[in-house]
Amino acid sequence: MLVNGISLSNYRNYRDIQIDFHPMLNIITGRNAQGKTNILEALFYTVTGKSHRTGLDKELILWGENFFRITLFGEKFSGRIKIEISTRADGKKILKVNGQPRKKLSELIGVINAVLFSPEDMMLVKGGPSVRRRYLDIEISQVSPYYCHSLSNYNRILSQRNSLLKAVREGEESEDLLSVWDMQLAEYGVNIIKKRKEVIQKLTPIARKIHANITEGNEELNLTYLPSINLDIEEAEVKGEDIFLKKLKENRKMEIIKGITISGPHRDDIDIRIGKINVKSFGSQGQQRTGALSMKLSEIEFMKNETGEYPILLLDDVMSELDTNRRKYLLRVVKGKVQTFVTSTGVKDVFDTVMDNSRIFEVESGNINIIQEG
Repeated sequence: MLVNGISLSNYRNYRDIQIDFHPMLNIITGRNAQGKTNILEALFYTVTGKSHRTGLDKELILWGENFFRITLFGEKFSGRIKIEISTRADGKKILKVNGQPRKKLSELIGVINAVLFSPEDMMLVKGGPSVRRRYLDIEISQVSPYYCHSLSNYNRILSQRNSLLKAVREGEESEDLLSVWDMQLAEYGVNIIKKRKEVIQKLTPIARKIHANITEGNEELNLTYLPSINLDIEEAEVKGEDIFLKKLKENRKMEIIKGITISGPHRDDIDIRIGKINVKSFGSQGQQRTGALSMKLSEIEFMKNETGEYPILLLDDVMSELDTNRRKYLLRVVKGKVQTFVTSTGVKDVFDTVMDNSRIFEVESGNINIIQEG
């Protein structure tokens, strides 16, 4: 997969620009608060339908304007790709893929795949479970439209069920109404749990190999999916949905008291260990960073295995978070096979000698220019 260029109108601090990218390495430099990350954010938004920095689309609109527009030009094995997104301040969106209208942003998923690595991803190991769930959800959704559909429905039903639990607690609704939502929650929840477990099993050997290479074989990384509802006891005569429903029934009194659903994939986690040591609780900062890097890089190979094509890689000011050895390893892994976009305050902060096959941009106050090409 390649992104040949992107056009931005009224996006963040960009009035109207067109950027043509190098097929391999694109280095976007400039002082802080000039708009470097905005470019990577626009790329990520165009291929996933979401910003990694805000959940409010109106924050993406240039101050004083009432809309933004992004047009991405790309290609994959199946042919050329053109994605157009226009969003107004009132929330109305117009979305087209290759000139054909699309109704939902979720229909962008998988058109062009991307792996984003930002400083916040350093929290992948030492952060809370929600960080790791988001890591899985973004990754799996890009290669499985069915998973994306199940996740969207699950979250919608979960929200409605939680509202009903609160109403039951206040005596405004009957507890009997919960059974309707329970059936739907179980159906989609089981799909999510099974797919996440399957993907972790595929990711683990990839991440383990990467981690071993970074640590020169001195450490072994292990990933284990930790569902709050264990479906491993599922037998031929017992469906996963039945196990899920049984758990909801066991939790019902407590859920009504709390007004929230306390079990399901929205409460799951990933156990990350080096050998037998839990890295989050007992790992050093270096081990936590290496674990995060290994997990993010494993996304690249996983997506290649699932789709037959490498995703694009977005490195948003992450080089400053890595030491020299980890930085060199990352670049060595992606060089020559993955189109990569890197933001940094300066080229020397990122690279020592690797300058070939690249295009270097400089951003200043919403303007971008090519300053070097190798």
